[in-house]
Amino acid sequence: MYIPVFWKDRIVQYPRRVSVVDLGNGVKEWTPAPGEIHQKGTQQSATNFGNEDMGILEGNLIAATNAIHLRLIQESVDDLRGQILTATLTNSLKYPATNSAKTITLPKIVNKTDYKVDIEVTEADGPVEYAEVFDKALNAFKVRYYGSAKNVTLKLHVIGGLY
Repeated sequence: MYIPVFWKDRIVQYPRRVSVVDLGNGVKEWTPAPGEIHQKGTQQSATNFGNEDMGILEGNLIAATNAIHLRLIQESVDDLRGQILTATLTNSLKYPATNSAKTITLPKIVNKTDYKVDIEVTEADGPVEYAEVFDKALNAFKVRYYGSAKNVTLKLHVIGGLY
């Protein structure tokens, strides 16, 4: 785990003072002359800077791991939320026969065919015994109803299949 370095500034009596020695031929030697040192300051070394680099790396790895976890959580929430579709089915045959089957295309393709489809009858012009889903695929499924109704509107809630 990262151990912070609490950096301290070097504090001197004269921060910008230098002494100048003339070496001849126009060459001069400039040497810092800070006067009294009030605070030594933290050493700028490979150890301290390496520790800082490791802290930055560790922080980035934690952020990346959190991003992955958030994405997985979002996928789980999306999977729970599912896809909500509406379908209108018609039957032109005399009860108890039915030709109400209709293929429903999924707006969002799923990864597996083990998804669940909850069916709710929202409108019908007659009795509906039951509705069923069959022939599931990754991009579509079929739905039909049984009953004497000629026109039925269904609300389809598709849950799962995303992993």
